[in-house]
Parts: sequence; C-alpha cells; structure tokens
Amino acid sequence: PSIKITSTAKLDAANVTAAEREYLADCLGRSYLRQFCSHKFFSTDPHPGNLGCEVLSSSTSSSKKTPEQRVRLVFYDFGQAATLTKGQADGILDIIEAIVDMNVDKSMEAFDKMGVLKPNADLGKVRAKISENYKTGKVKANRKRLKRRGYAYAAETNSTITRTSNVDDDDKAKVRDAEVMQYFTLPAEYAFVGRALAQMAGVGKTLDPEFDFVSSAAPWLYEIKGASQYLKQELSKRLEQFQNPLQRYHLIPTFVDKSEKSKGTTNKENES
Repeated sequence: PSIKITSTAKLDAANVTAAEREYLADCLGRSYLRQFCSHKFFSTDPHPGNLGCEVLSSSTSSSKKTPEQRVRLVFYDFGQAATLTKGQADGILDIIEAIVDMNVDKSMEAFDKMGVLKPNADLGKVRAKISENYKTGKVKANRKRLKRRGYAYAAETNSTITRTSNVDDDDKAKVRDAEVMQYFTLPAEYAFVGRALAQMAGVGKTLDPEFDFVSSAAPWLYEIKGASQYLKQELSKRLEQFQNPLQRYHLIPTFVDKSEKSKGTTNKENES
C-alpha cells in the first residue's frame, strides 16, 4: 500500500510536499546507516522498484502535520542482501564522521578498520591525497543540509583540515588518483556497498536534489554510538578545538535530547 518512490506524478497527486520528500530521502540515508553499521546486514538493491512512500494521512489539514506524521519510507524485497564484519561496519561509521569533520587522521584510521589498504601502501601519499580532497572540496559533506539538521561550525579559516601528523601536504599534494588507488584493495562486501550507495543516490536525488548519503546519515551517528558515548566524543572535540583553533568541529546537534546532553556533561565532569 505505497507509492513508488520515484513516481513524481503520484506523489504530487497525494500532495507529498518537498519537505516530506526531503524527509523520505533522509530516511533512506538513516536506514542504510543502521543497516551498514548496526545490523551489519543490508539490502544491496535499493532501486526505485524496491522502495515506496506510504502516505499515513490524507492531505486534509496536512499542513498541521510533520513529515514524520504524514509519510513513511517502505522497503520491499531483501532478496539480494549482504553482510559486513564488525571492523567493516565500524570503519564505515568512522569514515562518515571523518568526512563531516574533514579529519585526515580519522580517515586513515577508518581505512585501516575497513581493511582496504594494502600492506605496502605508501601511507604518506594516501594521507596527502585525503588532505587534498578535503581542501579542494572533492570529498565533503553538505554543510547547508547539516546546518538545517542542527549542526554548527566554527568560523572558516584558510586551514580547516584536521590532522595531527607532520605530513607536508605542499610537497605531497596533487598526488595522482591512479597512483593512490593502487594502494587500495576492495573486499567483495564493499562492491555491494558501492552498488547500494549508487542506487541510493539516484533515488535520493529524485526526492531531494541536494541528497548525499554522508550528510543524510551524519545526524544519526548518535543512534549507532549511543547518545552518551556520542556526546562524550563531541565534548572531547570541543576541548581539542580550544587547543588548536584551526580545527573545525560541528557542535552537538539540536536533535539530541536535552536530558542526554545533561547526562553526557555530568558523566564528563565525573570522569574529570
């Protein structure tokens, strides 16, 4: 009992608004974050025929309802699915956070967890390429979307890439993509992850042209980590920011319950 997720005409006829379509796109990102990083079991085939929009209430007085009250994302057919190891799942979680924070070192740690770096990889060149991609914006989260979800960023500077190593990016910058890619290996599971992400992107952009998986998933990292652990880590980032003002970190999203914020702050003080 749902509308095909990409059937624009039928969504229009059901008065599904732009805000509700954006919400559905975010639900898709949130769902795959949980499939990848919590359940470690995911559908490899999220094409439009396997996704639907269930309209929960009629358009009558719908203006008074939130998107959550109006529509729901529906999955069909988990006939093609794959599993991930804990290390692979944790690595995906870390790389999402690293992209949001533009953190080179965390990116390297995530790749190590994911098992995608070859033993003979030139880590200096890999690190330099990651830094270059963050600096040029080739790899980035959608900051406008994240701000709408409650994130706040420190003021921009000319050097906002977070790293703790002594890599000279000016000397190693502009490393060719092909040169760096030879240091990576792709476990079979990630081929399925890539397939799911590609199909997800097509559906997501039909619903919301600004959709990208990282930006849709990032606000829900606390669900995977647990609110208390998430808040402790974010508070730690704030402390590091005072030590290095060039670092840029997002603040605690407003959607985390205030009681959890208080609980997290109390735990931090007790540990100190």
